[in-house]
Amino acid sequence: MIPKLTDLTPFFSPQSVAIVGASQDPIRLGGRPLEYMSRYRFAGRVYPVSPKHAQIQGLAAYPSLTAVSDDIELAIIAVPSSVVESVILEGIAKGVKAFIVFSSGYAEMGDAGREAQVRLASLCQAAGVLLLGPNCMGCADTHSRLIASFSTAMETSTLKPGRFGLVTQSGALGSYCVAMLDRQGLGFSKFIATGNEAGVDLAQGIAYLADDKATDVIGVYIESIKKLPAFRQAALKAAQAGKTIVAIKAGRSQVGAEAAASHTGSLAGEDVNYQAFFDQFGIVRVQSLSEMIDTARLLIKQPLPAGRRVGIVTVSGGAGVLLADELETRGLLTPDFNTQTKAELSRVLPSFIYARNPLDHTAAIAGDPQLFDDVITIVGRSTDHDAYIVFSGLLDSVADKLVASLKRAFTQSTKQVGVIWLGASATVIDELEAAGIPVFADIPQAARAFENVAFAVDQRARVKALAGRQWPLPRGNDVTLTATPDEATVAATTFLTEHRAARRVQSLCDLPFPGQQLVAAAADFEKITVGLQYPLVAKLQSDAMPHRSEHGGVVLNLQSPEQVRTALETLFALAASLNIPCEGVLLQEMHDISVELIVGIKDDPLFGPLFVVGRGGIDVELRPDVRSAGLPQTPEEIKTLLLDLESADLLTGHRGRPTVDLNALADSLAALADGFLADDTLCELEINPLVVTGDGRVMALDALGRER
Repeated sequence: MIPKLTDLTPFFSPQSVAIVGASQDPIRLGGRPLEYMSRYRFAGRVYPVSPKHAQIQGLAAYPSLTAVSDDIELAIIAVPSSVVESVILEGIAKGVKAFIVFSSGYAEMGDAGREAQVRLASLCQAAGVLLLGPNCMGCADTHSRLIASFSTAMETSTLKPGRFGLVTQSGALGSYCVAMLDRQGLGFSKFIATGNEAGVDLAQGIAYLADDKATDVIGVYIESIKKLPAFRQAALKAAQAGKTIVAIKAGRSQVGAEAAASHTGSLAGEDVNYQAFFDQFGIVRVQSLSEMIDTARLLIKQPLPAGRRVGIVTVSGGAGVLLADELETRGLLTPDFNTQTKAELSRVLPSFIYARNPLDHTAAIAGDPQLFDDVITIVGRSTDHDAYIVFSGLLDSVADKLVASLKRAFTQSTKQVGVIWLGASATVIDELEAAGIPVFADIPQAARAFENVAFAVDQRARVKALAGRQWPLPRGNDVTLTATPDEATVAATTFLTEHRAARRVQSLCDLPFPGQQLVAAAADFEKITVGLQYPLVAKLQSDAMPHRSEHGGVVLNLQSPEQVRTALETLFALAASLNIPCEGVLLQEMHDISVELIVGIKDDPLFGPLFVVGRGGIDVELRPDVRSAGLPQTPEEIKTLLLDLESADLLTGHRGRPTVDLNALADSLAALADGFLADDTLCELEINPLVVTGDGRVMALDALGRER
């Protein structure tokens, strides 16, 4: 029977394991998993395979897989790449269900290695067996005590079972994470390093952990997502199971974006697209292993907060202000205590301490630990906050009493709680962590973790609702709007000038454009401009000049027929001097502008059709304020993207600006996006700027596009 795509059970709880290339030396790649499984008392049967020895590390050895009389469920391969293929063929004939290939020398080494890797993948796929690697560090399970890995993290690990599962494309980073989890007492459930991903990839690992009853939080280290549809479905599966994915994405490169002719292409760079994907699917992105573990500690040990309101109890007024600042910066709220809480606090606080949030109980607790107990008991059971943070420092003389109070208050509260204790002893930290209370070393560390948990909670219901939505595949484009006709030919696409792109936009949605006319020759302007209202702008229409303003292809504020004629003659002459194709000159009415936006839809080779919205204008890339998401998008989701912009206040009447009908705008943009998806000849559309005029109307002033 062919294993299901996500049924990775043979990697974690096999009844029998063979180690091909097993070594007597416990520090060699073939020796480590054997030594680890012996030390940690793996319950299954282990068969060392090596033609050189009759016995290895106290176990009977076998010259080949075939020589093992028993069935073998999992084979770990630690031999040179030149013989791996023959070992896998032998294992398939033997009935092995899964292979882990430590060996390197495959796709990471060039074309020959890539071809060898494809052969391994094909062999395993045809036989219906699982493959992890090659060039991987293997996997481990703290419950079955299987250590099918050569990770040095296992040398000192306690192999403590925990609720954190890790899938990583970097074995070394994964090892560091496992070591940190162990030192902080959090432990882990399962560890899987995917290596070159000829078989099992990140998506399969996540999907398996989503079903795993021993895992609550899924940590992921990503270098690149190779199969986005599968990864998307795995993320949705985790969301349905109520499990948060906490991810590190390595690399923030904008490679390729520099050559983009469209602003959309530049704004929707690789890292921006990854961030948009993570946001859309409720994946918490962190910047370090420490932040990953801090976030996991809160998610695993603490109740989930019902909202973003955080109470602060501190021994230092200054620390309370710093913490409030850090939390507010990260979108968390620190409202004052309500009347009832203030009244309860006032009954226990000395007269010189004011009952407010942040609450500075001062160093008075050094002489009266009961004061601390009373305060955190009241704050812990109050209804005016969803979480609270306690800040302390030193206080060794009363540390045991403060710890006891914290533990008692935590058991009586349903709120999320964390402690920042500067200078805390190892005993204090261990005791609080053992009680389920995370201890943070400093303010920013705690604030980041609380922010990440708040994001995860905010997104859960929304992401669950995405299940069943159909996500279009990429349309096969690997370039953005091209700058020259030659490049466009190579890309097998056609650049749309503004005039043609505007007509495509108008065919898809109800966004209006200003009054405008295309002039094919300078002498034609008098009869064409009838009905247009001055002032006008003249814009050269050439598929070789997408960014016209920086090349002199735009003339503004034309107030008379004479100025129009001069502008036309100048622009036609410019096209002739540059020897570029010229479709004509577009004359367009000018309007007062209150706000400029950019709206783009781009077919990304990995993420598929992406919707991009942000603050627009010619300087859009200097200080990007942009949000993006994969299509399809509902009007309500597009409205949320608009409101998430840093400049969103400019759309809602800030300082006397006109208020935009965001519902109508979102409806129009959703129609534009749906029209794009329905028209498979389109590769990209951009409106820049989409403006709010002085009287509150929304109008598209410029458009670009690309089609097959």
